[in-house]
Amino acid sequence: MKVLLINPPVYDFAAYSLWARPIGLLKIASVLKANNVKFSYLDTLDIGTLNKSELKQYRIKIKNSGRHTYIKKEVKKPVCLSHISRKFHRFGMPEEKISGILGNYTEKPDFIIITSIMTYWYIGVFESISMLKKFFPKAKIILGGIYVNLCTEHAKRFSGADFIVKTIEEVCKILCIKNVITERLPLDVYEKNYFAPIYTSYGCPFSCMYCANRFLNEKFTTRSNDDVLNEILYYHNELKIKNFAFYDDALLINKGEHFIPLMKKIFKENLPVKFYCPNGLHVSEITEEVAETMKEAGIVDIRLSLETANEELQKKLGYKTDNSSFVNAVKNLKKAGFTKENISVYLLVGLPYQTIEDIIDSVNFAKRYNVKIKLAEYSPIPHTELWKDSVKVSKYNLTEEPLFHNNKILPTAPDELTFEKLNEIKKHAHA
Repeated sequence: MKVLLINPPVYDFAAYSLWARPIGLLKIASVLKANNVKFSYLDTLDIGTLNKSELKQYRIKIKNSGRHTYIKKEVKKPVCLSHISRKFHRFGMPEEKISGILGNYTEKPDFIIITSIMTYWYIGVFESISMLKKFFPKAKIILGGIYVNLCTEHAKRFSGADFIVKTIEEVCKILCIKNVITERLPLDVYEKNYFAPIYTSYGCPFSCMYCANRFLNEKFTTRSNDDVLNEILYYHNELKIKNFAFYDDALLINKGEHFIPLMKKIFKENLPVKFYCPNGLHVSEITEEVAETMKEAGIVDIRLSLETANEELQKKLGYKTDNSSFVNAVKNLKKAGFTKENISVYLLVGLPYQTIEDIIDSVNFAKRYNVKIKLAEYSPIPHTELWKDSVKVSKYNLTEEPLFHNNKILPTAPDELTFEKLNEIKKHAHA
C-alpha cells in the first residue's frame, strides 16, 4: 500500500506562516511510519525546498524567528466576495510546480489524504482534489481536518473526496492499520525546518464562546514533561532546529505540575534556542514565578489573551480574563525582564454586538501598559456558543457558505466598522 499526504494551497486575502505546520497530517505521517506504510508527503505551503534564487523570485521574507511569508499570486475573487475591496491571492506552490511533482511519482498512490484547516480555505482543498483525480484516477481520496469537522455536510456535498473523516482513527480503519500513537511529529519529511511547533497539551478546559476547541477536542490532556523535552532535544540535535513555538491552547493550566517543571528542565539543558507563544496565554495564570521561569527558559515572544477590556463583553465571552489579571500579568512579565518587544496582547474586533467605541476603549486601555497590540478580526465558527448570534447579526449567509466565515471581511461587524475605519484604529493601536 502506498499513501500520499497533501497540505493544499490557500486562497485568502492574507496568509502568513506564524510557525504553522499541518499538525493532523504530520500525526498521520507518524502513524504510517509506525506501521511501515510507504508514503509521500507534499506540503504545498512549504518554502524549505526553495533555493536562494527562488526565494528572491517569490519575494519570500524569512525572519530570524522562523516566521515567513508564502509564495503568492493574485487571483480573481470568488463571486460572493467580489464586493470586498481587497486583493485576493493563492498562497502556495504554483500549480505547474505541483503538477511537475505529481507527474514524477513513479509509484502511484493507492490512497491520498488531504488536510483542511480554516473553513473558508476549502477552495484550495477542492482544487487539489480535482488535480489529484486527474493524475491518480484510481486512488481513493480521504479528506479530513478542521474544515471537515466544522462543515461536514458542505465537505460531503461539494469536495469530491471518496471519504470524509473526522479522526485519525477513521483514517486507520480505512487503511486497515493500527492507530499507533507517536507524540513526536516526523518533521524530517521537510527538507528544511525553520522552526518546530510543540504541543505540551491538547484541548482546553475553558469554554470560550468564540472558540471551537471543546468541540474539536472533548478532553484536555497533558503530555509527559520528559516526552516534550526529549522531542525538543531531538529536533534541535538531529534536525538543527533553533526556533520552537508552543501551540497549546492552555499552556499555563496546571502550571505547578506541568509548565513550570517543564521550563526548569529546558533551562537546565542550556540550549541555544528560542521559544515563542503564538496562541494567547491566559493572563490570570502569569504569576511572578511563571514570568521568571519563562524568562529563564528562553521564551522571547509572549502573546496575552485579553480579547476586550469591556467587562460586560468579557463575561459574555466566558470570563476567562479580566482587566486586573491582565495588568498583573504585564507587571509580572516586565519585572522578570520582558519588554514591549516581547509582549503582545490580542484584542478581538468585529464581534457580534461589539461597537467601535468598545474596540477603541480596549485599545486605549492596552496602550497604557506599553505592550504591542494585535487586533484580531473575529471569525464566526460553527459549533461555538457565539455561532447563533453570529448568524443572527451577519449580513452574510454563514450557514450555507463557509467563505463568509473569513475574518478579513468582518462578517459580524456593524456597518460602521468599515475597512477604512479599522485601518485607522490599527494605526492608532500601533502608534
